[in-house]
Amino acid sequence: MLYLTILISFIFSTIAIPVLRKFGTKKHFCDEPAGDKLKIHKKPIPYLGGIGIFFGFILRLIFARLFHQISGLQATGIIIGSIVILFLGFWDDLKWKQFGNPILKLFYQFLAGSLIVLILIKIGVNFNFSINILIATVIAGFYIIGAMNTINMQDGMDGLAGGIIAISLIGFIYLSIIQENVFALIVSLSLLGGILGFLIYNWHPASIFMGDNGSHFLGFLIAVLAIMFTGHPLYNLKQFIGPILIIGLPIFDTALAIIRRLLKKTSPFQGDRDHLYDKLNQKGLSTKKTVLIYYAVQIIIVTGGIIIYSL
Repeated sequence: MLYLTILISFIFSTIAIPVLRKFGTKKHFCDEPAGDKLKIHKKPIPYLGGIGIFFGFILRLIFARLFHQISGLQATGIIIGSIVILFLGFWDDLKWKQFGNPILKLFYQFLAGSLIVLILIKIGVNFNFSINILIATVIAGFYIIGAMNTINMQDGMDGLAGGIIAISLIGFIYLSIIQENVFALIVSLSLLGGILGFLIYNWHPASIFMGDNGSHFLGFLIAVLAIMFTGHPLYNLKQFIGPILIIGLPIFDTALAIIRRLLKKTSPFQGDRDHLYDKLNQKGLSTKKTVLIYYAVQIIIVTGGIIIYSL
């Protein structure tokens, strides 16, 4: 029954996303390419895919609670946290790009992430990388804002961000199994099923995007999973490095992007088309080939993270 998790969330996501796509088109919840040189799509595309992944994920968690696979407190904590983060991202889709201050945005992300992690710690979700609850909360807040923004930076090509996170989730599923962490296993499987349902519609040429609502939501959950498996760096360096590597390629690409922008004396928050996937695409590789190369590199990095963690 436990491993039906992925199938249940996949079905819910696959059903929800066409409805959201139609609704987004009708209500103009779309990513408009007109006037934005960073956009590579040619027509408005709905950005409600993250909400579809969320529906698949949440409905599966509800099933998990009904069948007593996770506790009510665990289900409530992760559901409330996911809703808060999802709507923070949806606000970004709707309004923030027009007038938002990026520093203020980071502060809101950090505040929301830290408070949610504090709640998760209080309800019994185990975070091992700090012996002090306040320090753990602050560190977790930085993990979450980092993950949300790294995933957001990868969401620049059809099928890219969702596929990369799906590969990371396979890594966390493996860690969940070897550590017998049922809660992390259900979260990982539920999210993986939701993403696979989304990728059916996001594969090139995409008919729906995950939007900032999706990149925030996925970044939040992938950070929470990484934190759950992260050991204290002074006592277990392998279990500190391993989960970071399982998040994988987005971290390295984001670090390079920040360094590149600083060297050019531009804001690290200013978007560009100089990511590694953009360079591959500009060399003449198709979108599909570029994304598949990224998947292959992600598999190598995630595998390395699992090996290091398991040593």
